[in-house]
Amino acid sequence: MNKIFKTAMFFTAFIPLWFTVVFIDGMSIADKTNTTIGAEIAGISGIVAGLIISGIVIVGSMKGIRKESFKKYKILSVQQEKGITSEFLLSYILPLFAFDFTKWVSLVEFLIYFLILMFLCVRNNNVYANLFFEVKKYKFYTCEVQWVAEGETDPLQIIVISKKPLSAYKENVIEIAPLDKPFFLGK
Repeated sequence: MNKIFKTAMFFTAFIPLWFTVVFIDGMSIADKTNTTIGAEIAGISGIVAGLIISGIVIVGSMKGIRKESFKKYKILSVQQEKGITSEFLLSYILPLFAFDFTKWVSLVEFLIYFLILMFLCVRNNNVYANLFFEVKKYKFYTCEVQWVAEGETDPLQIIVISKKPLSAYKENVIEIAPLDKPFFLGK
């Protein structure tokens, strides 16, 4: 998948920030004294396009998995990812104070900040704090699993996205399919 799925997950992880920026830009557009609204329109358009494309990528990736792609793995260890950390919350809050989304210069500065953060998070698989998945009732679990069909294989360290409470499935067999390494979808 060439990190497209992880990039879409990263973009949708910022839904609270995107809603806030759309509100700020919308208020700026509605302000009758504001005569230049180019940055606001560009910001809102970019956010809407990004959310639509990311939603299509995520839903398409998850629904596009064929039944035969699911394989049985035994969970050797499991830990639910909490995801919301002070660092991640800062990535939501910092831009609201540091950037004026109604000005072109600040919009470009934010884009530089966001692209660098996206590169680092996608590269290091730090994309599991996500409102999109929370609404759909999915949780993220870091698991050590072993393929049941080949008991002699080395265990894998993966992140499973699942609606099932996998913490209760330790030492049990689950069915998972690959999305974008190290992410797997639980059946």
